[in-house]
Amino acid sequence: MTGRGMVRYFGLVGLAYLVATLGTGLTDYLTAAEVSKAKALAVSGGVGLVVALLLGVIDLAKSGSSRGAAAEPPGTGPGAVPQAHGYAVPAAPAGGHGTTYAGGSAYPGGYGSARPAGAAAGTPARRGGIGLVSTAILLLGLCAGGGYLATTAVQAGVAKLSEFATPPWIAKRNESGQERLASAASATGGPLTITVLSVEVTSQATKVKIRGENTGGDALTLPTFGRAQLTAAGETLLPDPGASTWPETVPAGGEATGVIVFDGVLGPDVDSVRLSFSVIHGSFDAPPNIAVDIPVHPVQ
Repeated sequence: MTGRGMVRYFGLVGLAYLVATLGTGLTDYLTAAEVSKAKALAVSGGVGLVVALLLGVIDLAKSGSSRGAAAEPPGTGPGAVPQAHGYAVPAAPAGGHGTTYAGGSAYPGGYGSARPAGAAAGTPARRGGIGLVSTAILLLGLCAGGGYLATTAVQAGVAKLSEFATPPWIAKRNESGQERLASAASATGGPLTITVLSVEVTSQATKVKIRGENTGGDALTLPTFGRAQLTAAGETLLPDPGASTWPETVPAGGEATGVIVFDGVLGPDVDSVRLSFSVIHGSFDAPPNIAVDIPVHPVQ
């Protein structure tokens, strides 16, 4: 393969591999399936390598056709007068023993003589095989190392874009933290029972997961904005309704589950907190308010 053909070949390889790698990296963000780096590397490497090899075969076939068309230049066909360095050279007389200065010269290795066929055919075959193996090894290295770097870069870029595009209240809701609940706690008032299932403290908020059960015949509403609060060691945390997922209404004869996100974090020495709703709407049988005392683990 000539230098230009090699450059064109690897250009096609790079283009095909880049498309395959970017597509696989975006799959991690655009689909619900989680694609690990190892899986993305395997998929992008395999697809990129197959496409690259197919394009390379097509390119090599086109190059071979071009060389075949140019293999027999003018003046070398049957009956043509042999030439050397652009000058016509007379052929040997019929039946004579004179010196011939074109192909088939009486002097082996003389001016215009041709090499033996075996010597001309052997060396390129060996060089072609070595070049093919080297190209395959280089391709595998590019597909493995390049795939890992490209996939990692795409995933990091997508994560950064997602971080910029996510509203702050959604980020607050989705942030993970440390579980502090020591044991499940509940309180009952009339037909309503509130059970605390989790107390998770993140870098900027305290998330309390609760379940409300209603055994009465009327739906009960426990609003969060201005009505729910979390009290610990004399400090009161107020909820962020936008970040919370508590539905506020517990259906009649049913239950509801959700998370109330309170702005602020519990101190490391806090071992007990109180969750309270100052107002409950919906039924004369329901209590006017309700509170749950929650045991929590101090931070060691």
